[in-house]
Amino acid sequence: MTILFHLSDLHFGPKFNAHLSELILQDVENAKPDLTILSGDFTMRARIEEFEQARAYIEKLPKPIFTIPGNHDQPLVPNLGVMWERATTPWARYKKYIHATEDTSLALADLFVVGVNSNNRIVPGGIWSGSQRKFIAQEFSRAPIGVCKIFVTHHHIEWNGKYRPFGTWFPTAQLNWLAKLGVELILNGHTHVPLNLQTTQGIVIAQAGTSMSGRVRHGHGNAYNRIKLERDSLTVQIMGYDEHADKFIQRSEKTFPRRASPVAISSLQEKTA
Repeated sequence: MTILFHLSDLHFGPKFNAHLSELILQDVENAKPDLTILSGDFTMRARIEEFEQARAYIEKLPKPIFTIPGNHDQPLVPNLGVMWERATTPWARYKKYIHATEDTSLALADLFVVGVNSNNRIVPGGIWSGSQRKFIAQEFSRAPIGVCKIFVTHHHIEWNGKYRPFGTWFPTAQLNWLAKLGVELILNGHTHVPLNLQTTQGIVIAQAGTSMSGRVRHGHGNAYNRIKLERDSLTVQIMGYDEHADKFIQRSEKTFPRRASPVAISSLQEKTA
């Protein structure tokens, strides 16, 4: 069994909760996951001091770690200097403090992870460029047969809230394409609202809430995902902060058949019949 921790929307800066960050750090250290994935928005305003704080925290987490940037990780425009930086090198701070590349991949024993920067400095929502789609396809083509293919993006593909923020453009087409590439699991953040489901394409989506920011939404508190990968199934546990217990406890658990398993193939055939 492989254990993944999925954190998102840390938002170092205003409304960051240091106490929650220490509780999550302890959870990760105790669980010793095979991989910790952080799906963007490390900062609130992409200030240098926020990135420095985020990097210091990431360095405490057990390795390996997988990261992609979020829309809050590109500078805002309070002055001409920052405006020029956003227009020309919007991800320079992320690359300096968090990871050297915006798009990346990682191969482990029984999984293969590909993540891309879904942000655009002009158009809102999640967009993958032509070069990114080429990167995604090429990287997944390198994955060994039988491993779980995981795709990480910041923006949501599905939505379960009242007021819909900008998400991934043309989500059905993107899901169909990712399914052809053999993707079994999509991880994202952005909405601050936890969600887990299996699409008609057979892909499991695990959307994380904000793990350690006070910017919670629609009645959902702070949360992160704990994912168990087994030969025939994927289990997503939403771990939410309980104020009375002063710790993160399991709020829900759902187990989904993996796309390659006989149960998943039968289930998918029934949905599409």
